[in-house]
Amino acid sequence: MSVQLRPTFEIYLDDSRYAVPTLYLVPADDVEAARRIAERMLDESVHHRGAELCHEGQLLVAMGTLSIRPRSRRYDN
Repeated sequence: MSVQLRPTFEIYLDDSRYAVPTLYLVPADDVEAARRIAERMLDESVHHRGAELCHEGQLLVAMGTLSIRPRSRRYDN
């Protein structure tokens, strides 16, 4: 019997209480499920201002403040 693992997505959450976005690693069935998790995280607190959803270092969706001024990325070597 083989076990299939769900993909892990990265969510960078812009929180007004911190100087840099906080990284969360979340397993989800697909991009839409991960996007819903990111949206729910944004709604959890008035301090949450924006989110970036990434997979394997590639930006998939930017929301809120992070859609206006995305973080600089240095994923490519």
